[in-house]
Amino acid sequence: MSFGFRLFSPLVVAGAGLLSACGSARPITYYTLDPPTVTAAPQRLDIALLVGRVGAPLAYRETRILYRTGPNSLGSYDQSRWVEPPPSMCEEMLLVALRQGRRYRSVQQLSSNAQGDYIVRGRLERFEQVEGNPLQARVWLRASLYEIKAGRTVWSGSYEHDEPVAAKDLAAVVAALNQNLQHGILELTSGIDQYLAEHPAPPTAAASK
Repeated sequence: MSFGFRLFSPLVVAGAGLLSACGSARPITYYTLDPPTVTAAPQRLDIALLVGRVGAPLAYRETRILYRTGPNSLGSYDQSRWVEPPPSMCEEMLLVALRQGRRYRSVQQLSSNAQGDYIVRGRLERFEQVEGNPLQARVWLRASLYEIKAGRTVWSGSYEHDEPVAAKDLAAVVAALNQNLQHGILELTSGIDQYLAEHPAPPTAAASK
């Protein structure tokens, strides 16, 4: 999986109306996300991490941008979409954030042939616009750390937050979702960092030469 982390300008969305998901056919506009900026850690741990697939409910595994109108009601923008399903972009953001920290011996995808000591697992429960005054950008992200040698989950965390949207257009919604997800990634990876710093364990994966 590879895509550029850049927020595309909503060139064909302006004037379309934020809350209108119907009407005459329009060109499709695609959006993507920026990863958080992470400061390199002063101390490195002799640990290899594997980042697994980020799960999500079925609706969030599609590329259409979702909006919530009530507790049990979701809609989608047919002409405004993500370049990849949000769970895939979230997985890439986790991978980039953990690598940028330079805290671990290696950080690879679980789907690679690399060996690891722990598996980072995630689930994106919510990723949507929430209608109201003001509009909100909702993110609910779970993460856990599975120790391969012990065969058990040793840490888990959850981030759930509604970020106010600055303006009533999709560019502002995307920016708020991006910022909110960045905060969630930073909070959860910080929890992983803290756990592993406080609970050092002998690595099971072969150390790189």
